Amino acid sequence: MCKIYELCQRANVNIKPIQRNHDTSYVAIYEDHRTILNVLYFLKTNNVADIKFPIDIFMFDNHADNCPPSEDKLKKIKKYSSNLPTINKFWDFTEFDLCGLDDDWVQTGMQLGFINNVFLFHSTESGIDKVKEYKTRFGTKKIYNLGEVWNAMSILDSNMIDYEGLRKDIGWIFLESEGRFEFQPQNNFILDFDLDCFAITLLNETTEIPEVKAIAEEILIQKFTEELQNHTFPNSASFVKELIEKSIMTTICFEHTYCGGVRESMKIFNTIDYLFFDGEIGS
Repeated sequence: MCKIYELCQRANVNIKPIQRNHDTSYVAIYEDHRTILNVLYFLKTNNVADIKFPIDIFMFDNHADNCPPSEDKLKKIKKYSSNLPTINKFWDFTEFDLCGLDDDWVQTGMQLGFINNVFLFHSTESGIDKVKEYKTRFGTKKIYNLGEVWNAMSILDSNMIDYEGLRKDIGWIFLESEGRFEFQPQNNFILDFDLDCFAITLLNETTEIPEVKAIAEEILIQKFTEELQNHTFPNSASFVKELIEKSIMTTICFEHTYCGGVRESMKIFNTIDYLFFDGEIGS
């Protein structure tokens, strides 16, 4: 994965190494969420770590970013999905053809053959009710809207027949001999954070009350670290750390406009750095 540092030569992408089980993993950090397609393009065209595409995405985002690309974009996408262009042309496509609101990159990635299924957590702005399917030339892809991660873990551990398809897709395997579930993902995946999903909102407005923001950070840490009874993982933070460990890499976008500003997005960044990365990515 040492080639991944070449991404730092591009604007708006920083790469941070992290240590996991004596191996080095990587975190890509940038501002605009559609930049993730540039990261996927790089991984695919450079054959980094022998990754099999399309890959799954475990996505923490307040939005699903699943708007359909326009007809003009679809024409380019169809051409690119058969024969990927040069890095210059693809970066231009991401920057100038895709929506500046960063809301159409998911379906674009599916149509390009980059993205398989998406498992969405902590979204309050998604219009997806549980699951939505998309037809592509690479087969049917899905977005699962799973709500807050601690609630999603309860659903996955419930053994309800309604969620057998979800458990199969996500890799939540029941070990009969031990009477418990274990996370065994079947596909390569990226763990992706859009920091806006951890912004605190009051009356649909990102709060500007300092006392509330300080309390919100404490609540976020408390919720992710509180003990879960009779679950696959002892708490939600441990599940996220396992996602980091088993993922190809982690991606983080600031999207400060939706976090209440640059300072607030940085506070959220520092909180998830503390919760999931042991302070490795903030330096």
